[in-house]
Amino acid sequence: MSILAGRGFRHLYVDGGVTIQGFLRAGGINRLTITKVPVLIGDGIPLFGNLTHDVRLKHIKTKVYRRGLVQTVYRVLPGE
Repeated sequence: MSILAGRGFRHLYVDGGVTIQGFLRAGGINRLTITKVPVLIGDGIPLFGNLTHDVRLKHIKTKVYRRGLVQTVYRVLPGE
């Protein structure tokens, strides 16, 4: 993550289960937005997969959209 900071990047949009897992393991995410769509998918790549430790979150806000989409924003708390 320090490579990205060294190149001047401050805010990134990270998407995709495996990519998110890598950033979480490396401590490279400080704000997490989870969008839930009202559809149950039977198969796929888990968003968070197996993490080496618990990731504590503080709820910032939740927005519910007319068509049932729910978007929740969390701050990732520092590890203990």
